[in-house]
Amino acid sequence: MSAQETAQPSPGCVLNVLLHGSITYVQDKQARQILALIPEIDHHVCRAGSWLGETDLKPAAEQEPAAEYVLKGDKTPTDDAYFDPQRNLIVKFERILDKPLRAKLTFPLPKQITSLRVADVPRKLFAPAGVLASASETQHMATLHVFTYDIENENELGLRTKDGGGHYWEPVVTGKYVNLHIFSAEDHFEGPSNAAADFKDCAKLLGLDLVLNGSLLASGISDVSELPPGVTAEETEDLGPRTLRMARLGRLVTGNGDANLAWYGNDALDGNPCACTGPIGD
Repeated sequence: MSAQETAQPSPGCVLNVLLHGSITYVQDKQARQILALIPEIDHHVCRAGSWLGETDLKPAAEQEPAAEYVLKGDKTPTDDAYFDPQRNLIVKFERILDKPLRAKLTFPLPKQITSLRVADVPRKLFAPAGVLASASETQHMATLHVFTYDIENENELGLRTKDGGGHYWEPVVTGKYVNLHIFSAEDHFEGPSNAAADFKDCAKLLGLDLVLNGSLLASGISDVSELPPGVTAEETEDLGPRTLRMARLGRLVTGNGDANLAWYGNDALDGNPCACTGPIGD
């Protein structure tokens, strides 16, 4: 959302962009940016915004290209970060395809990338395995990424489109932190995990016929110290279990119950057997 013209200058903030689910990433080192490619998957929703206030990203109209967004905001000079190959599936590719593409988001290089909820997958489950950058017998796939930026003025933050418009997102400052969530995931549970099919759709965006012959069992977060400053454990929860939790909260509130009971211990830190993610092109 565009900042109001009357907005006052800001002393700056730290922006955390949390990217959940089936997203393909491209490390464009020449342009010093990261592309996040969201595939068109029927059973997925595609949303962005502040936590619990995310709204649908504009879908591509039929016969038109997918919506393209750019993260805008004057970031301070920092050391630029790329994905950690010890926690992510890096693949070799030659081109980016525009179908089946739901949305494309362009991010400047962050000062830090935190990759969480990592699934360990035997290399033999990928075919063809020759496109994998690592020859390790165990490959690693993070299902949640946090891009962290130092921002000089949060009033300039926004997800903009080329035509000057953008996605409605009102940055909310908590202390000195602003968090933006982007989801490409199921908002409900229906049958067995679709991780293998979702991964294949993600790989297609890199022109790869790469198959995962199995499911993803993502780890939980063993300690909140793994989280970047400004990110709470509750915000790391996937959309499916969060939807169930919000329904539980609604029942508690309408029944005059204790809203705190919507949380069972450390639920948000637990592993998620329904996790999904995509590869990272390099």
